[in-house]
Amino acid sequence: MKAMQHPHVHEDEVEFEVREGVAIITLNRPGVHNALNDAMRAALTHCFEEVRRRDEVRAVLLRGRGKSFCSGRDTKGFVDPAHGASHSALIATAQQVRRRQLGCGKPMVCAIQGHAIGAGAELALGCDMRIAARDMKFSLPEVPFGLVADTGSSTLLTALVGPARAKWILLSGLPVAADEALQWGLVEWTVEPEALEQKSLELAATLASRPVGSVRRQKQLIDVQFEQAVETGLVREMAAQLALFDSGEYEEAKKLRERKAAH
Repeated sequence: MKAMQHPHVHEDEVEFEVREGVAIITLNRPGVHNALNDAMRAALTHCFEEVRRRDEVRAVLLRGRGKSFCSGRDTKGFVDPAHGASHSALIATAQQVRRRQLGCGKPMVCAIQGHAIGAGAELALGCDMRIAARDMKFSLPEVPFGLVADTGSSTLLTALVGPARAKWILLSGLPVAADEALQWGLVEWTVEPEALEQKSLELAATLASRPVGSVRRQKQLIDVQFEQAVETGLVREMAAQLALFDSGEYEEAKKLRERKAAH
């Protein structure tokens, strides 16, 4: 790919640039393995809106800077409401990111290295296809925390790997390595870590090189089969998550983890 044709739209936490029709969205908190905070979620929402709005964007590459793609929600604000916000408001904010991602209308490739955990794993699931470095560890650990995944995984993961494997990944919370992820259909390609950047750019560039109208309509023909299921799933995930908060199960799981850590 040639040099960038458009200037950066830069946020501290997320970088956005367009190269020859490919919007490159880079998570940029490498010191904390790109853990998602409120500013990153807002920046991602803005980036996905830019992708939808800009005619020159024909494909998207979503990636993370540093050793990991995304280690999940920032632990400082993982489940506790911030600034008086309710749990439902926090879940709605996270779900809005997914809705904007799924609705951007352009094919999206995710490049995953290192950890893709929780909200980071769900961000990867919201892409159209995934390429993983062989050091990838993918996990959705919400259930062991006394919670559920709440931004689409129940539907998106099941569509990729089937109900039995989706249940294993979600119920156990255990990580899935790259080779197993490839066998299960969780990712579409695996490469050595040093090859991830070039190969992921090539994949996105290939999609950007195809006729825009055909790409858009073909993507829509596939996506329409899952749109209602994903939306219904998001509504049900929020209801389940709020019920778990009200039941106190999260607090019980938290105390159990603390007791185990003390021994």
